[in-house]
Amino acid sequence: MITMAVAVVGCGETTATPPPKAFEIEGDWLFLGPSVEPHDLTIGHGSMVYMDVDRKWSSNWTIKAYDNALHHFQIVFGSGSGTYLPAGQSLSGTYEVTGTFLTVQLANGLASYPKLDGTTSCTDADGTPIRDCRLYVKQ
Repeated sequence: MITMAVAVVGCGETTATPPPKAFEIEGDWLFLGPSVEPHDLTIGHGSMVYMDVDRKWSSNWTIKAYDNALHHFQIVFGSGSGTYLPAGQSLSGTYEVTGTFLTVQLANGLASYPKLDGTTSCTDADGTPIRDCRLYVKQ
């Protein structure tokens, strides 16, 4: 009787998808304006936390998706305390990083991404604040 051993190429090997690149805006950010209450924004692995500088309100959001190349993200509300910001159940955002500054334009829902009208400024040409635009500096 002849015994044959057969080696199967690739048997026992696993092909894992490489982990996604980190969200490029992860970190701690201090709100600069315009108009809404001063707050801190902490972006971590999978979450965003907005917190009033006086700790009177906060909101916690889950990052549903992000794209570093397109400068987009989607977040879904998790929990909040006090009269927190931003308001909504799900938000889409477009962002730009310029040096240590982060400009974010938010929009309700996950259907499309808002247009970012300016970087390092959330005001139009005559100084009027752009709605749902926020400017931060890296802490």
